[in-house]
Amino acid sequence: MVLESASELLLGVYLGLLAAIFPAFIAFSIGFIFKYFTTVTIPGLGVVALGGTLAGVSGGLMGLIDPTLAGSWTGITAVLVILMASLWAHSQGDKLATATPRKLTLKALRETTLSADLAERIDSYGQVHIRPIGGISDIEGYPPLPDNLRHQVGTSSWRFPATLSLSELETKLEERLLTDYELAEASATIDKQGRAQIAAAPTAAGLSRRVPSGRRAVSIQTVLPTGVGRGDRVTVKLPDGDVTGPVVSARTTGAEVPTEPTEAEAKQTDGGDEPVTQLTPKMTTTGGEGEVTIAVPYEDGRRVIRSEFAPMTIHSRGKQREYEMIGILKRGGNRFRTVMVADGSPLAGMTVGDQQVRSNYGVTILAIRRPEGSIIAPTGSTELHAGDSLILAGKPEKLREFEEVMA
Repeated sequence: MVLESASELLLGVYLGLLAAIFPAFIAFSIGFIFKYFTTVTIPGLGVVALGGTLAGVSGGLMGLIDPTLAGSWTGITAVLVILMASLWAHSQGDKLATATPRKLTLKALRETTLSADLAERIDSYGQVHIRPIGGISDIEGYPPLPDNLRHQVGTSSWRFPATLSLSELETKLEERLLTDYELAEASATIDKQGRAQIAAAPTAAGLSRRVPSGRRAVSIQTVLPTGVGRGDRVTVKLPDGDVTGPVVSARTTGAEVPTEPTEAEAKQTDGGDEPVTQLTPKMTTTGGEGEVTIAVPYEDGRRVIRSEFAPMTIHSRGKQREYEMIGILKRGGNRFRTVMVADGSPLAGMTVGDQQVRSNYGVTILAIRRPEGSIIAPTGSTELHAGDSLILAGKPEKLREFEEVMA
């Protein structure tokens, strides 16, 4: 008796699985399409009714409506298997629709992330190391990179979030190169193994680019504290009065330290065994006597030039409130993202107030970056144009939804 009941149940499971293929496929397809386009889930009762109807069609072809099976454990088991398979397939369709990005484009398909083989290279902060491969190429139309700058870039490495797509990683690496090394142009291509091919070009002008309009750069010997860098505001104590201005360059006497070349990059002298090392200037001073160049008005520049040596003091910048604000927002679960306003975007040609970005999308526009300058904390009357880069803050899911709308 027990063996007979078990055989009926197994036969019911077998027939139910065979008959459930068609209802499960239809339930999966309808669940995915309905959820993807309407973001609404079909109720479970509707799925059961749909699965039962389709099971009647496919089950009739397979003999499940045989009168001998209608009231048997075999028929009941087969119907239950069909209904459960339909419900499971429908839930999988819902999950796939939720995970699939809206407005999928060819550009989004290209934006793949790094290979899963690099999981061991991701640190505890979720960042991956990007290192250059091969030599640093020159960009056509620009002068070649100086040897010391080429060596610096070629031996550097950078950390970025491993969740970024390859195109985003390339953009961020190019921005870092332009900022850290003051390049005129930079181009980077990153493969799925995290290796970067870099092409860079130096600036046509060096010091003159950092001198504000209406000022001149003058140098003077002084005692430099450790850590003085570009942008620090200093005051030079002169006999006829103090002169204050920003630092455009500073160098401690004898502070250039030779870098150790790798075995593959070490060059040999003629007939010698000692590798050739290159002097790499530091971005900040190491302390001691040296020379500082500051940007001052024309009248003050003449006074500085007449002095050979003068003591110098560094001005405190105080607390950087913008970084404190970023920390507070991040502790609240907010993240930051830059989104470009494309042609045909619903925001192009509209003002921030007309679109009610914060109310409708749940994100806040902190700033707008344009070629002619940036707008910090735009008001409701600020008009958005195609090509604007919006710097946003908001919850991660809201930022993703806003990106999909702007795509």
